[in-house]
Amino acid sequence: MARHKRFAKEDILEAAFQIVRENGMEHLTARAIARQLKSSTMPIYSCVNSIREVEEAVVERAWRVLQDYQSRSISGDAFIDMGLGYVLFSKEEKYLFKCLHDDVYAAINTRCSEKSFESNLKKLETNLLFAHLPREISEKIMFHGFLFSHGFASLLNSGISTRLRTLNSEQAIIDLFKEASAFSWKGMKAAME
Repeated sequence: MARHKRFAKEDILEAAFQIVRENGMEHLTARAIARQLKSSTMPIYSCVNSIREVEEAVVERAWRVLQDYQSRSISGDAFIDMGLGYVLFSKEEKYLFKCLHDDVYAAINTRCSEKSFESNLKKLETNLLFAHLPREISEKIMFHGFLFSHGFASLLNSGISTRLRTLNSEQAIIDLFKEASAFSWKGMKAAME
């Protein structure tokens, strides 16, 4: 009888993450992980309790990848960069983006979303435009920014918008996002005055 290779839980989670990143959550199975690790399924089940546990770890990691995207300095404005990071994440990490909006993982996504919102709001406290605003106004601006970014990101991720499909470079996405943000920001400022 052949000996089974020993893997750490981290190896299994890394293989699972790569499967989802490249092919989507629907392709994540114990057999797919075993193929990735060049193993049988036995070592997988000796390290994790269930595939659901693996799926949840992948979703949580997807949120961390999103936070990395939103922390990038692209335009020099942290507020715009958070939205741009969200949009670029949806384009470059298509399957991870879908994990963040899957009702199957609603509890994790709600918890991670709230944590992400608070973290991003805290980053904006250093932004000159937000520094002196009451928290409820900052939260409202953040939420409106999220609605705008999510709409843009979802259209870009799905590929159903012909106008967005023509955005074939990161710079084109950045330019369109900045232009649309400027229109949106002017409207929010007028509403606050």
